[in-house]
Amino acid sequence: MKQLKYRSAAFLLSNKLDPSAIERVFRSRPMKPSAELNYVNKSNIKLAVVQMQLRPYRSLSEWIAHLQDLVTEAQENGAQLVSFPEYVGLLPLLISPTFRELAEDFFDALEENKVDLCREILSFFNEQLSELLFSCYYNTFALLANRSRLYIHAGSTLLFDHGKLQERCFLFGPDGEAVLEQDKLFLSKTEKALGICPGSELELSDTALGRVAILPGADSSYFEPAKIAYQLGAQIVLCPVSPIQQDNEVAERCGPWMRCQEQALYALVPRFVGNWDHFRFCGKAAIFAPYEATRSSKNGIVVQCAQNDSEAVLFSRVNLDYLDLPVDLYASDSNPDFSRQLAAAYSAFPQPMEHLEPQVQEDE
Repeated sequence: MKQLKYRSAAFLLSNKLDPSAIERVFRSRPMKPSAELNYVNKSNIKLAVVQMQLRPYRSLSEWIAHLQDLVTEAQENGAQLVSFPEYVGLLPLLISPTFRELAEDFFDALEENKVDLCREILSFFNEQLSELLFSCYYNTFALLANRSRLYIHAGSTLLFDHGKLQERCFLFGPDGEAVLEQDKLFLSKTEKALGICPGSELELSDTALGRVAILPGADSSYFEPAKIAYQLGAQIVLCPVSPIQQDNEVAERCGPWMRCQEQALYALVPRFVGNWDHFRFCGKAAIFAPYEATRSSKNGIVVQCAQNDSEAVLFSRVNLDYLDLPVDLYASDSNPDFSRQLAAAYSAFPQPMEHLEPQVQEDE
């Protein structure tokens, strides 16, 4: 690694991401506060999920403006909570051309399984960038929630905390205070090899919109975290999933969608899409629910983006009372051929004995 070049770039970036600079951007681009949280009805909770275009930024103000535009679109649709994708907290790195190159080197090293080079890059991140990026991420999303007067799920970021590198997620309340933070619990083999450490506990927040938990990345692909969240009383789970390079509907159904059918939860799945170097990120942001809560379609999908490569903000109203309906895992099954064959098979059986005419015995 070109240590001197990267250290110089880190110093320049620190000046651009200063907290006072973030405050100036928000003052220059004021947001209209939402009134949607003045009255909350559990049968009419308004949720928004972001399918965000991955792109480089020329300045801090351009990045913040992008976030503000997405939140404003959600506001205009009456949203009370907005959910952003996994690793959204790393995007300020893209303001620096030097660190855009470093990110490309990291992706290339991952693809070529050069674990040592990846660790070297992450070691530099821990020493020079982690605290700087976390401060920018935290302050930006706290102000975004405060100025919009909405709940903002700030996706996730990487944080070097007490000697450990962890992926951490935050949910900010309308006053700008963090009401929930959650570390990723289940790590992939690659994440473990890179030295990222798992969290140890699943947290829950009792918000004005209901009880909320966060299941980042692979946490929403396993049965146990969702079961624990449900047993703790969660009604809504926020599932920022990792960027993918190939859209796979079967794999998608093994994640948050399945967790909703098992535990009777609403799940918000934000996504990154777009091209980075020679990588293409795709996927479909969605809000999932139990079959019983999707009464019109009975497919467990409240709303899902039609395209897997374009930016969008999805919005839907949900009813928490529907989570109390009896669960029927076969509610959406439809097999007309089987039904016809079953009816034909039963019609061929002789009538039950009680339906037969009684036989009259002749007198002897």
